[in-house]
Amino acid sequence: MAVITLTSATGAPGVTTAALGLALTWPRDVLLADCDRDPSQAITAGWLRGADLGGRGLGQLAGVHREHRRLSEEMWLQTVDLGDAGDRDLRFLPGFTHPGAVALFAPIWQELVDSFTALGSGGTDVVVDAGRTGRDGLPAPLVAGSDMLLVCVRSSLRALAGLRLHLPTLQAHVEALGAPCDLGLLVVGPNDPYGSREIEKQFGVPVVHSLAWDPRQAKVFSDGSVPPRSLAGGALPRSFKACASRIAETVQRRNEVLAGTRAPVEWGAR
Repeated sequence: MAVITLTSATGAPGVTTAALGLALTWPRDVLLADCDRDPSQAITAGWLRGADLGGRGLGQLAGVHREHRRLSEEMWLQTVDLGDAGDRDLRFLPGFTHPGAVALFAPIWQELVDSFTALGSGGTDVVVDAGRTGRDGLPAPLVAGSDMLLVCVRSSLRALAGLRLHLPTLQAHVEALGAPCDLGLLVVGPNDPYGSREIEKQFGVPVVHSLAWDPRQAKVFSDGSVPPRSLAGGALPRSFKACASRIAETVQRRNEVLAGTRAPVEWGAR
């Protein structure tokens, strides 16, 4: 099982929408965790349409930590249903509700990531919305504990210029930690104007997949807009599903390679 972390360098390429779309179409039991250190309550206010979550989330887990209780035993109680997923578990861990809470969470990241790993041992994958990398980079335990770290980016020159500024720092962080995670790019709206293969070649980092650019369909996920009748067959939901399958397969293959039961296979632009 796996921990998949999504982040971005600059701008707003749609990290939260991408993370939500992957969770909704994930082929196994999954938890979507809002770990954005720039609190916005985007999923609560958007996809969940302002639902009362009863105070659940990272803030409550901080209280659990202060009381010296185990996060792994309490975390599932702080999650809510994300939607109808048939026979799959589809849960959401709400994020910070106040900007000041982020700094106080610094000593808790490691235990939170350990709890994510414990979920994986029980058969539940975790998709993490980490927001922007930020000036100081992502929390070290989150980087070290991820099986795959995906940087979301648009295909415009402006977006790629921002990626060029921040990607080396992220790469150095992964290397310094000795993190075993695969670092890749998730291109949102390819060929506008640069294609995934061009981007992969330019940055030397694999493009694991791309997501369609459709602002109207995206608003269903980001803002809770009423879905059009054609949504299910739309380009964005289809790309979510294809991307989720691709990532799940890649992570499973990676785990088999690490376990010595499969030869390494390269992955790249799709």
